[in-house]
Formats: sequence, structure tokens, C-alpha cells
Amino acid sequence: MKVRLLMNCKQENEIPLAQILKAMGCKPLTHHSGGGEEWYENPLREERTASFSVNAKKNLWHDFGTGEGGKVIDLVISYTNSNVKGALEWLDDNLGTVAAKNTQPYPEARNIETKARFEVLKVQRLLNPALLDYVASRGIDPVIARNYLKEIRYLDTVKSKEFFGLGSQNLAGGYSIRNKYMKTNIAPMGIVHFQADGYTTDIHVFEGIFDFLTYKTIQDQSDNKEECIILNSTTMAMQAAELIRNDINHANKQVILWLDNEDAGSKASESVGRATGYFTGLECQVLSANENYKGYNDLNAYWMATKQRYAPKFKNLRPDSTAPKLSN
Repeated sequence: MKVRLLMNCKQENEIPLAQILKAMGCKPLTHHSGGGEEWYENPLREERTASFSVNAKKNLWHDFGTGEGGKVIDLVISYTNSNVKGALEWLDDNLGTVAAKNTQPYPEARNIETKARFEVLKVQRLLNPALLDYVASRGIDPVIARNYLKEIRYLDTVKSKEFFGLGSQNLAGGYSIRNKYMKTNIAPMGIVHFQADGYTTDIHVFEGIFDFLTYKTIQDQSDNKEECIILNSTTMAMQAAELIRNDINHANKQVILWLDNEDAGSKASESVGRATGYFTGLECQVLSANENYKGYNDLNAYWMATKQRYAPKFKNLRPDSTAPKLSN
């Protein structure tokens, strides 16, 4: 089994990194002057200065901000905060490769699993000034941020160093962590679900936590007036759609999607399209909110650039639906 898994890794490491990064929603930036590297948006952390490069000829990546780098599998392990088997599964889910499926029938795969890179040390109320400054830099009301975000202290077991960031626990028990300099996931991955305090017909679905917090800030909502789901990744769309489907009243509700505006034809756009398909397959009204931040990648980008409040408008994605039409 170990030999077979290594063979799968060898095959996956030959996938062009450009294809992997598109699946992660990262766009190319500028070319390195005088070299074969190409710079990309960093899939592992948020940054102001580009530091993530790819050598297409060697199919290797390097993050100059942290000193990390390697092959395809190394990148996916860091991106998913998992192990070799988890990386192969992610590749299968996002690129349709067969390596992960080939490993499933063999229980011996457990023998080569590695320890998760990040471990949660402490979850506490958001108080750190650096994190509050980061929240403010994203245009988020700190009162609203404190209602939904926790300050997470976690350990990088590879570097034996402690870090801190913002996060909300997902339904699977893991966290998506953000701070000024990086973003990462503490497994297991999953969706974040904020239920409404009372009955509501609206279910808002956001791709990221800052889009959710932006919506709350624009609407000046510090309470759970509406039911909201944060995907953390478009790969979690199926899980979110199933959660909605299991609601016995879901046919009488409407789902409002606040997903990213991606370049047509890109891998990221395809991922958004697949995610949208899971929701339009539900027996209820499904609306798109994208027109509210047209010209910007997401709602938070719009808010940071304009600071313009508005009464949201939505587009019906199922105009032929027999589900009852609800007010918006």
C-alpha cells in the first residue's frame, strides 16, 4: 500500500501548480524579473506584498514570507492542514483525480498518516489589539466582530511556534483562521452555521467569514436576526445544501447566495458554479446577491472600497420554480 500511495503522490506532483492554484481560487500576479518564477495570490495566508512564487518548469512553489515550499502534495497538505491521504482526497474532490479513490480500499493507508500541523491551544474572547486592528482594517464593526469571532491561539507543530488569529468554530469542530499575515485551516474543515433567534424565511450563504461580517456591518445587525451559513470554501457547498435540505421547512424559505465574482472560465468560477448548482437543486427559492457588489471580487472588497450602504437587491436563480415566492 505504501508503494501504491507513493506512486499516487508522484502522479499528483506532476499536475501543474497553476492548475492547483486556480482550484484554490488564487490568481497570478506579476512575473519575476529575470527568472522563470510567476507570482500568485498566496493560498496559505493573507499578505500585502506578494511572496508566493511558482517555478513552472520545475513545478515547485515557494513562500518567501515563511520560507516554506515544495511540490504539489506539500502545498495541498499545508492548504488543507491535513496529511498525504487528506491531500489526495482534496485533489480528487477539486480536480477529479483518481489517486484518492485508489487509496480508499486499503486500511494500511493509516500507517503513513502524519500528525495535523496545527493544534488549537486556547479559544477566548476577542481582545487582542492587533486582531481588532485587522478587523477594523477590513471595515468591520468591532462590536459585531466580537459577537461572531473568537481569538484562537494555536501551535504550528512543524515550527514549534505559537500563533494567534480570528476564527469561528465550524460544525465539524475545526476552524478557519485569519489574521493580518496569513490564513489557514485547523482540521476538520466544515461550514459555520449561525441560526436565527426566531423564525425567519431567509437563509444567507456566504463564501467567507468577512463577507458575512460585512453584511452584518452594512445592515447594522449585531444580533442573529437571520439564519446565516459561512462555507469557508466552495467545496463545502454540498454540506451546506444538505443542512438546508434537512430543514423540514426549507421549501418555504429562500436561500440568498453571497458568493465571489470570479473571472469567467477560471477554475474558481467553475467552483462557484458547482457550488451554486447544489443550492439551485433545493426545493426552494434561490437568489443571488452578486449584483450588490458588481465589479468587486466579493462583498468585503466592495465595502472596503466604497463604504456605501444600500438596500440589497437579489436575482432569482430559479425563475421557473414552483416554490412560493417570498418577499426580499
